[in-house]
Amino acid sequence: MSKDAPSSFDFPALSLYHRCAISGLGVLNETVSSPDVSRLLGQAAKIDSTPRPWVSDVFGVMAVKWLVGRMNDARIAREFENWISGFLAQQAGGDHLNLFEKDIAAYVLSGESSIYAGACVPLFLHYRTIRRIDDHQNRMALIGRFMGEFRAQAQGGASTALLSLMVYVFDQVNQDVAAVPPKGWSLDDLLEFLEHIPVGLKRWTWEDAGRTRGAEPVKWPVENEYHVQNLLYFLLGPIFNDIADEVNLQPVGQKNPRIDLYLPSLHTIIEVKYRKDVKKSFQALIGEIAEDASLYRADAKYKDARIVSILWDCTRATQEHAKFKEGVLKIDGIDGCVVTNAPSTMN
Repeated sequence: MSKDAPSSFDFPALSLYHRCAISGLGVLNETVSSPDVSRLLGQAAKIDSTPRPWVSDVFGVMAVKWLVGRMNDARIAREFENWISGFLAQQAGGDHLNLFEKDIAAYVLSGESSIYAGACVPLFLHYRTIRRIDDHQNRMALIGRFMGEFRAQAQGGASTALLSLMVYVFDQVNQDVAAVPPKGWSLDDLLEFLEHIPVGLKRWTWEDAGRTRGAEPVKWPVENEYHVQNLLYFLLGPIFNDIADEVNLQPVGQKNPRIDLYLPSLHTIIEVKYRKDVKKSFQALIGEIAEDASLYRADAKYKDARIVSILWDCTRATQEHAKFKEGVLKIDGIDGCVVTNAPSTMN
């Protein structure tokens, strides 16, 4: 639970089992040799009908599983499977373990094929990047269930090990909920969406003749940055219901910076640029983007925000776009760059 180093203790003086379990947790530099691990895994679960310490300690057994996994030794892996077969399934099938301990036992026994009764353990394995839950809706449902489990266990009676695991999951859930945007989008998802805008522009209205009898031809001009902002707002608004536009920042001297679009759930700024004709050079655009990024960083609220630059190029100078994007992405604080050409019919 602590971000600091664990309290010092005499590691060599511990029992072999405890040395293996602590080594498996990976919180200390001390290691256990392969022969010692094999020696532990060769021991019986009982001595004169008295269970050994690990028989009822699923948390320690899980740590030993991690230790064995890191050793990447097929022989020791087989020894571990044989070791747990002498006690773990029997413990999980009886009344000796609570729901959460049975879930840990299921993970130790079956790994990827486990089915869990509670939400705490699968979330723990997810946040430890052991068994990821990629489905956003499934993860959110588990988080809702976990909060109920956490409240119930906090009333008392839970072991220190279980409460430690739950506090870890609770902290990770807080970060997850604060960072996960609507629909589970990531920055990569946003960039991919913006890159595919030209697919939709195929049907951008630009008529030479009316499409219906007696109708006048209609053209939807995109004449400046504001029009591009409106288009992006139209596309992103239904996905990010917290989207904000024209966000004023703290003044920087005589400068009054303003964000074009901001997605709070992604903590991402979208900076829009517009190239009307060849008079606006790509060098000048890169300079403007660099200045805007530095102004955004001056505001404490947006100092760590991600910034995506999107350029609408009326000149369709595709031969310059790769170099332009390369230059923009070298600017400190810029996390993405997208260039969209005006539809070829738009003159």
